[in-house]
Parts: sequence; C-alpha cells; structure tokens
Amino acid sequence: MLFQNLSLSLGEGDVIHLAGPNGAGKTSLLRVIAGALPFEGALAWQGTPISENTRASHAARFAYLPANDTHLKVLETSYENLMFWARLWGIGGDIAENSLSALGLLDLRDRPVRFLSAGQKRRLSLAAVIMKGSWLWLLDEPLNGLDAESSLLFRAALDRHTAKGGLAVIASHLNVEPPATGTLRRVTLGAA
Repeated sequence: MLFQNLSLSLGEGDVIHLAGPNGAGKTSLLRVIAGALPFEGALAWQGTPISENTRASHAARFAYLPANDTHLKVLETSYENLMFWARLWGIGGDIAENSLSALGLLDLRDRPVRFLSAGQKRRLSLAAVIMKGSWLWLLDEPLNGLDAESSLLFRAALDRHTAKGGLAVIASHLNVEPPATGTLRRVTLGAA
C-alpha cells in the first residue's frame, strides 16, 4: 500500500504539489487520478465518480506529462510531434503554433526531436499539455532539464492556466511556487 487516508480536492485555479521521497507514490497517485491504476476509494469530478464516466470523457478532462520524454517521436520535428497529438485529440494546428510559441520553441518548429536538448524536449512535452486545453494538468517532474529561463516560461504557462480556473497536480522534488491566482497546497507522501 502506497498511501491511505488520503483526501484531496481542487477548486478553480488550485495547484497541488506532491512531494516526498522516491517510491512514496507521487507518480502512482498521478496515474490513479488519470484512471490508469486501480485503487480503493473514491475519485470524482464535480461530484460524479469517474467510474460512472467513459474512459474517453475522463481522459478529455486532463493532460498528463510523464516524468520522461520517451513518448516523443525523435525522427519527426517538434511541429510534427504536436500535430500528431492535435489530430489524436481533434484540435486545430494553429494551437500547436501557439503552444510552441508559449514555451519559446517556435524557432525549433522544424527541427527533428533527436536534435533537441533534454530541456527543449521537456518544453515540447509541456507544449503538448498546453495544446490539449484540458482543465486538469497532471505533471510528473515538469521542471526536469529546464534551465532558469525555461522554468519561467513554464511558470507563465501555469499562471495563465490557473488564471482561467485550470487545475494542476504537480509531482516534483523541486520547490513549486504558488500560482499567481488560486492556491498551492503541498502534500508530502511517504511522511510518517
């Protein structure tokens, strides 16, 4: 058992920072919220248990960022990667351009992913999260590989998201600053 007696809720613009040592269950909790891991207890969206929803309707509510960027297609360009996800999610290509721009990647639009640095790949993965336009962001170590300037770009994107009422659950070993609007709650897993 990774955790018990855990109760969390999010209101408009709220961010939860999941902290704790390796193996405490941060990534597992993100996967539970995403509906990808079985669990005992209740998980609801606006009071309705997610088990009463189709998998597709629940998946539309969130954008998930894994801890690594191995999901990127390394032979395709940054733009082609985003367009793959845009087609899958049924959204327009202009949003891909806007997402690249938001994370300072527009000049790398036509560069194959295999030639991107680790931080640039991370920003591309974050651009996909922004592009999906979901209310809930589930982010596993979003600052991995980001330099100070890139961290500020991520921070600005998170602030825009929460200012519109968006929610985020962020698993990170690094400090997470409160959003410009909404609240930040730190939840430490694996603590006695």
